[in-house]
Amino acid sequence: MAEQLGFSVVDSVISAVNDAGYNKTALEVMIQSTDSSVLVKFKQLTKYKLVYKIDQLIRDAVASSVEDIKTFAHAVALDKESIYPSTRLFTTGETGLVPKFHDAGTDVYVYVFRNEFVSQPWDFFSDATVEINAHVLGAGVDGIITDFPGTARNSCTKLSNSTPNYMQAVPPGGLLSLLSSDSLPPALSPMPPLDVSDVVEPPLPSATPKAVAPTSRDTVSPSSNPSSGQRSPASILVPLMMICGFLLLV
Repeated sequence: MAEQLGFSVVDSVISAVNDAGYNKTALEVMIQSTDSSVLVKFKQLTKYKLVYKIDQLIRDAVASSVEDIKTFAHAVALDKESIYPSTRLFTTGETGLVPKFHDAGTDVYVYVFRNEFVSQPWDFFSDATVEINAHVLGAGVDGIITDFPGTARNSCTKLSNSTPNYMQAVPPGGLLSLLSSDSLPPALSPMPPLDVSDVVEPPLPSATPKAVAPTSRDTVSPSSNPSSGQRSPASILVPLMMICGFLLLV
């Protein structure tokens, strides 16, 4: 969009956030992106907390990739299965990614938590709160990304020694160990580690507004419609479709 259309999404987001007054509020504003080059640009122009979303399942992260993320983001967002991998909704263990990012001084958030019982592995008893506790109390994540913030606020993560047994962190892979060999689900396909080549991107190109040359659809010949001078429906539809697609893309 910057190179071909001359449109800077980064500048537009910054303007929208500032126009909404979030640059003058005590609230903590976080900006998330799957593109490291975008976050590098935001770091140059703003003071907001930046979150690098890793949109692939990973089992590990090489040291160089962790250090590179630290240069442009304050936190990472990992898929739930990058914390507790699962096969057929049975967790198989814990990857250990959270302490690795914590050792580098990077916060870890996990996505996406939902209330629907089919969205949790069986180990968590089809309970959204148990699943949250497993990630917060068990894996030690710094926060969660959820479609149901009310459920997250009502979790039992702050009860300390008063936490009931059924809300204790569930050991990953515990349920799978109780199954007989005939009932075991298929083995989980190996997930790749996060390499530095997955993180590093070329810098964003500068956005220079492009001059749009007039086309035959934009010009109405007086002889073609001398009475009204209005364009035909077909000539109006194409620009509208282009505008709608552009807005959806942004």
